[in-house]
Amino acid sequence: MPKKTIVSLKQAAEYFLETYAEHPDRQYQPSREAAYSGKPWKYPVFAMMHLAVPGDQARGEEAPVFPEVRMAGNGVEARLARELMARLEPLKLLNPVNIALSPGGVNSYALVPCFGIPLDKDAQNTPAFTLSIDKFLAMSSPDPERAGPLPDMRERIALIIQELPSAFKIQLPDMQGPFNLAHALFGNEVFTAPLDDDEKFRKAMKKITDFWIELYLNFRKWIGKERFSWDLKAGLPHICECSVNMVSEEFYKNHVLEHDLRIAGIFNQVSIHPCSGPHVFRATLENLPVKVSEAGFISKTASGCTSIDAALAIAKQAGKSPFLKIGSELPEKHEYEWIKDDIDRSVNDRSLIIEGYTGMHWRRKDRPFIRDLHRRLDDYWAVKFAG
Repeated sequence: MPKKTIVSLKQAAEYFLETYAEHPDRQYQPSREAAYSGKPWKYPVFAMMHLAVPGDQARGEEAPVFPEVRMAGNGVEARLARELMARLEPLKLLNPVNIALSPGGVNSYALVPCFGIPLDKDAQNTPAFTLSIDKFLAMSSPDPERAGPLPDMRERIALIIQELPSAFKIQLPDMQGPFNLAHALFGNEVFTAPLDDDEKFRKAMKKITDFWIELYLNFRKWIGKERFSWDLKAGLPHICECSVNMVSEEFYKNHVLEHDLRIAGIFNQVSIHPCSGPHVFRATLENLPVKVSEAGFISKTASGCTSIDAALAIAKQAGKSPFLKIGSELPEKHEYEWIKDDIDRSVNDRSLIIEGYTGMHWRRKDRPFIRDLHRRLDDYWAVKFAG
């Protein structure tokens, strides 16, 4: 049974921090800050997950059990208190807990409403419609202070700063990147527009990038140095390049790269989500000051996946040495060996940082197995770390 019932945001924060302190081996933020500073970290702070499948009602052992939040209504404080309890849920699978909170945003389309396009709740919060590039260029630029959900995000940032101890950091919402945003705003026109009218497409991308940069700077201002998560502290903008997997490397260099370079030119370094594609990994690494990128095995992708070996080879050829976040799908019945090999790599090469794994074959019934696997790998890491 829960230790107690939570009846205030203050109680929720106290309980969270007590529980968080009891699990130094599951603390995401300090482990990543250490890793990206090139310092060793005592614990293998990575996640293992199963798919969420409708109708999967099986229940394994679910300890620990966290307190129920009993606060009247559904105001911002009650929602934040419930969120703090929910953020402890990863401990049920021995997964990391992140003490950095987001300003908000439901998914990767969080910024789309800033451009006047609502999200459709009946379609998993995807854009309700798209704009033509001509119509977009005729519109005024969104206000990086007040557009769309930004007032709510600022209110939430202020609430976190005012009501939660400074141990709680604040990270960026999912800002995606200029080309991903263009794809969300214009739909498939992004793939033909540069070929039909390159100058018009460039103007649209510049308009999106201008807003992106101003908003990034605003978030840093609103959050303030005391509350920066490690990536904000490092001045490390994160650019997601998912839609680049749907175009060629030449297309990226000719029509997208210049806008990413503007971001990189202001902040000196970037973090890249290549969304698995080897050509995306290579084009961004070779042409941008990439401090962090990603690698790992994914079975079904638009343009292949970038294995760790391939990523290291591309980096060596480019004369670069970025940090690589490892995230992979796991082979059935060989999960332990797969992750053990990555631990061996990461212990010998501190540029490799294990983020997480998904068993595509796992379901809720496999949770006891996942926890046992986590404990075995924790023990293996401890032996390697001690050595």
